[in-house]
Amino acid sequence: MSSAEKEGKGISRRGFLTGTGAFLLLGAAGLGRWDALESLLNPATGANSRGIRPPDVEVGHPFTVFWMTDTQYLSETNPALFSNMTGWIAKNWTALNGKMVVHTGDLVQTGDLLQEWVNADAAMKVLRDNGIPYLWCAGNHDDIIQDDPTAGWAGSQFDSFNPTVVSSKVNGVSYAKWAGDYRSGMNTAVAFSAGGLKFLTVNIEWNAPPDALAWFEKLLDSQEYASHYVIVAPHAYEDAFGSTNDARWGPVLEDFRQSLTDIMDRHTGNIFLTLNGHFATDSGYHTPKPVNGRNQLMFDRQESTDNPNDPLDSSVRDVLKVGGATVTILVFDTVQNTVNVSTYDVSSGQYRLGPLDLYSFPMLPDRDLEGLGPDVPTPSQVVSVG
Repeated sequence: MSSAEKEGKGISRRGFLTGTGAFLLLGAAGLGRWDALESLLNPATGANSRGIRPPDVEVGHPFTVFWMTDTQYLSETNPALFSNMTGWIAKNWTALNGKMVVHTGDLVQTGDLLQEWVNADAAMKVLRDNGIPYLWCAGNHDDIIQDDPTAGWAGSQFDSFNPTVVSSKVNGVSYAKWAGDYRSGMNTAVAFSAGGLKFLTVNIEWNAPPDALAWFEKLLDSQEYASHYVIVAPHAYEDAFGSTNDARWGPVLEDFRQSLTDIMDRHTGNIFLTLNGHFATDSGYHTPKPVNGRNQLMFDRQESTDNPNDPLDSSVRDVLKVGGATVTILVFDTVQNTVNVSTYDVSSGQYRLGPLDLYSFPMLPDRDLEGLGPDVPTPSQVVSVG
């Protein structure tokens, strides 16, 4: 952990707002969006300093996608913290104009231990009970035999990961639609509308077999989703250093990664963002510039203890295993053409201030937005950020 990150843990939210962190989040092009984004930094109130709450629905208004990943240690030994995390999302859903929750897998530590699934189910039930749409994929720890996707999984036995149950909840939300699932919910897809645009989010299981990738590409090729911007969320793709061929997992994932990359490269007109977990780190990674038109983000704090006095903070698992209870908050502004990213640590109750926890990037880099639907901003309306 960097010294800046250690210092950041002691900064209050008010200090964050008045310090350099606020400028990093807003960016030069986002300063005009202060009212909406200040609510992001003050989620407990759901209002800005003048007491104004952002509208729940407005074309062009910033909206939020919440991202969780690798909660396996929480399901194993700290289920209350897992429920606190989903409860925090539910509490701040309206204030942050939430639209979707993405979980990129490793829901549990040991795929054949049903008690861990009971714990994960209870935590995700908080989202279901609050009418919050979400999707997920199976990680390598979710496989009944760890790392073996051919072994299947037990997740669909539980309502929170049963496509039949969850799809009915998602379809009950006016702006969302269950787009499909594959292999008993090991892969899921949800479409939604927000900010005047149409989106398709697809979660892809660990080391997905060819038939699962074929299902994914069929979704991309469907006329129903031809006008959608696509977020691809596999469990494991890019590691904490931006590599898709790391020393440990590279040989195992080689065929999958190459096949997935080929599919995404064939659909550069739609895919603009990838999200993945799996590779334990303290602060994640994001590509310094787009790869074939898509920003690629990686995030997984499962090994972090969040103890600033522990010199081995990010390399040794603490008995409480609290790092997995971290939420990445992606605020999409379709008018400014930006995505502002912040990271909230549920266990400490503070936002993280490191450069890999707090940053922004162009939503649609070098993209012609015309012809992709009636509500899509024209290039003259989109402010490029570089």
